[in-house]
Amino acid sequence: MLRSLYAYKGTHARTLGFQVGEKFLEIGTSRDPNWLHVISERGTIGYVPKNYIGPEEATAVDMLEFIDGCIEATHLNASERGGTYSRGEHDALHKLVELRQKWHIQCPPALHPSKRHAPPPPQRATSQLSVDSVSSQGSLPSPSLPGTPRLPSLPPSGSSSSLGVPSAASKEGAGSAVETTTSFIGRGDSLVRDESSGSSEGHDTSIGYESELRSDVDSGIQASIRSLVSQVPAGYLRSLVEEIRSSTSVSYATSHQVVEIILKSLGTTLPALYPLCTHILASKEDNGGNSENSWRESGDGVRLAGLLERLRECKDDEQQRSWALHEDEHTISSHLTNLLDLLNNGDLIACRSVLALDDFRPLLTLVQYYQMETRWPLRKLLLQVFGAVCQMSAANISYLSASVFPVELAREMVDSTCPEERLQYISLVFGMVLCMGDTLPYTYFSVMDEKFMSLLLYGIEEYHENPDTEQLGDLYLTLVLAFNLQYPTLPPPALAQLQATEPPLDNGLPNGTEEIGRAEKDNQMENLVMKLLAQRQDTKYLTEKLLLFFNREEDPLAMFEHEPRPLHSVLKMMRDMYATQATASIFYTNDERVVCDIVIRQLADLPSDDSRRSDYLYLLAGLVGAGGWGEHRHRREEVIRCCTNILAEERDTHTLNKDHHLARAIMNAHPEFFSEE
Repeated sequence: MLRSLYAYKGTHARTLGFQVGEKFLEIGTSRDPNWLHVISERGTIGYVPKNYIGPEEATAVDMLEFIDGCIEATHLNASERGGTYSRGEHDALHKLVELRQKWHIQCPPALHPSKRHAPPPPQRATSQLSVDSVSSQGSLPSPSLPGTPRLPSLPPSGSSSSLGVPSAASKEGAGSAVETTTSFIGRGDSLVRDESSGSSEGHDTSIGYESELRSDVDSGIQASIRSLVSQVPAGYLRSLVEEIRSSTSVSYATSHQVVEIILKSLGTTLPALYPLCTHILASKEDNGGNSENSWRESGDGVRLAGLLERLRECKDDEQQRSWALHEDEHTISSHLTNLLDLLNNGDLIACRSVLALDDFRPLLTLVQYYQMETRWPLRKLLLQVFGAVCQMSAANISYLSASVFPVELAREMVDSTCPEERLQYISLVFGMVLCMGDTLPYTYFSVMDEKFMSLLLYGIEEYHENPDTEQLGDLYLTLVLAFNLQYPTLPPPALAQLQATEPPLDNGLPNGTEEIGRAEKDNQMENLVMKLLAQRQDTKYLTEKLLLFFNREEDPLAMFEHEPRPLHSVLKMMRDMYATQATASIFYTNDERVVCDIVIRQLADLPSDDSRRSDYLYLLAGLVGAGGWGEHRHRREEVIRCCTNILAEERDTHTLNKDHHLARAIMNAHPEFFSEE
């Protein structure tokens, strides 16, 4: 038994408030060790703070009386609600009956708590209450005669007997009968004719009756719930979300979240509805649908298809295309605004399905319209639409990168004298299209040539001079990192001999057909980014930004959570720059010391099975071989310790085997730095 040491005011629906000195009984376990799951002497069930409660010694008789009081209070609470028992009350009754049986065995028969004597039987026969009627109605039925309530009949066992009721002529007798009935139903005590019959046989009869009563009640509740669950129509969760979205104009994701919160709250507050709410929420996985036409079941999907069709009609309207007044600008602007709102706030799965129809023909229509449209307000809206499209899926990005859209953006940046606001929109969307590292067709580099790359490198330095245009300089740097992903990672010169003699090492190249495609392209072109960087004298802001991203392990191209993830663009850029002395010399000596500090930190912190450790070993090889580390030998002892620790590891995986080869190659290629003095 537990007793409260202090007063507590329950602030949560599942916690109990109490005063000093109240008694409790623990009936279950709690996930949080700071809380106890208890029942009070009033029959209320909930959680109480452990540090507010203390144990109290109690005799077996006191425990039996307290348990009986809890059982009676629980039944009375349920009768006040029309005979409905919550799931928590069912579990509590099960636990209380088990505890009562345990304490009843420990209590000597002579010390059993005294029971009220059943009144003498009346002169006439009385009807008895069956267990089925209790389980079906949830409470005691109306008495057959005034003042003569029906009492439950006992299962045939042991020394059980029927319990009589007093005559209806006496009001006092009637009151006694009602009290006896409540005592029987509430406490679940053994039925006896007199005090001497309070034996274990009577207790076993009481336990059997309680178990049968609970079983019937549970069966009835479960049957009703199964009936309700079977009546839930398919796709009901989607219907609820659509209703909220159409009534409130909030986003689809918010509407879905509201429905989930309401259903979970109902299931928690009303345990009888928990299976029904769980069944409705379980249909969430089926909402997306697997068929190509599943979008037709979504209001957002139907609206998106209609908007795209109207935009196609505007695109194909040759009369408006050649009409100088452009009377359709307001109409097209309205369509694009609605389209943008739908892509940002609509059903994501349905919108993806619509955009992927007919091999992404809707996206092709948008790209063609962008090529045809000359009005900047409409092109600006189209760029915002393309940004929302890229955010939706990696498949959309792959299609756009293979379309003529990147060429159109590059040509617009090179050929026109765009204002800075326009360049920001173009650069941002251009970076989104290239952020996944999808291989661009070789012919596209006739437009994205040295002139285009020089424009980007020059813009990084120029726009960072002015705080008002600094954001545009960052966007240009993002584009440079994206274009560098189009080329394979360059190996450090010190490892060239190793790669010719040892088993092939992962050099940051993607696997499969994409690697073959890149190799064919590399036979005809070189890394323009590294070529132009080697020729530049002023790269102050580029190196500052690279070191900032490198230290924070940030990737400006990690705009979305799409899979598969491309190479880390900043880490690849650093490896490429330290592959040759021409590009490694761009960094100042202090910058190179910072790079060395970061590499040592990563090699010491990264676990042995992390593939990124190989990238930092490649960078260390470039730092020692192509950089100026040999002149200052910054933190030489720690560099040697990193390599020797890797060599001492057991090579039980491919990653460890590769790291071992890299560390050995670095030390063998530069014995003058790694030999013990």
